[in-house]
Amino acid sequence: MIYGLYQSAAGMMVNEYRQNVIANNLANAETVGFKRQVATFAERLQASEAGIRRGANDRRMDGLTGGIWLGRTDIDFSEGGVVNTGNPLDVALDGPGFLMVASEGYQLLTRDGRMITDRDGRLLAVTDGAPILGQGGTPIRINPHGSPPSIDVDGRIHQDGVEVARLAIVDVADYRTLAQAGTGRYIAGDSEPVEADARVLSGYVERSGVQPVRELVTMLEAARAYQINAQMISLQDQGLGRLINEVARV
Repeated sequence: MIYGLYQSAAGMMVNEYRQNVIANNLANAETVGFKRQVATFAERLQASEAGIRRGANDRRMDGLTGGIWLGRTDIDFSEGGVVNTGNPLDVALDGPGFLMVASEGYQLLTRDGRMITDRDGRLLAVTDGAPILGQGGTPIRINPHGSPPSIDVDGRIHQDGVEVARLAIVDVADYRTLAQAGTGRYIAGDSEPVEADARVLSGYVERSGVQPVRELVTMLEAARAYQINAQMISLQDQGLGRLINEVARV
C-alpha cells in the first residue's frame, strides 16, 4: 500500500513539472526565435537497486517498477516559420545554425535576428543591446553616418557599396550539448561552433517554435494525469486507514 503512495506521489511531481515546462512554452508563443522545451521521463529504479537502503527487501516486489521520474528536459530545435517585418536589419536563418551575440563575457547562440544600430554604429540585439558578433567573434560596427546597410543571403553586410562585415553564422554537431542562457539563447558547452550553411533572409524574423493548440492539449493531458495520481493517493490513504482500524479492533 505504501509502495503505491510513493509511485502516485512521484507521478504528481513529474506532471507538475511537466505543466511548468508547458506553461513556459505558452508564455513564449510569440517570442521571436524561441524553441519549445519538452519534458521527458524515465523509469525509476526500485529501491533495492537505487543504492544503499535500510531494512529487509520483500522479494515479492522485485518484479514491480519503481514508477516514473524526470529524465531530462530537451529542446526542440525545429525551425519556426518566418514573417516579413520590412526592417532590413532583421534577419531569419533558413537552415540549421545560429547567430552569435556577446553577453556577460560569453559568446551565445541565438535564432533571434532582430538588430538595431546605436549612435556609434554598433550592431546590437533588440532585446537587451548585446553586441552582434561577426566572423572571428568580433563585434560588428558600421559607419553611423553612412548609407543604410543591407545584408545578403550569405550574411555579408554592405554599406556605401562595400562589404563592411559579415555575420557569424555557426552550428554545433550535437544540440544536446547546448545549455540555455536566457530566453532563446544558448551556450555551446563542449561543442565547438563551426561555420553553418544557413541562408540569411533579410527583412524577416523567425517565429516561435511553439504551437499553442498543441501545448494546450498537452497541458490538459498533464493536468489529468496529475489529478488521477492525486485521486490514487486519496484512495490508498483511505484503504490504509481502514486497514489500521480493522487491525486495531482485533
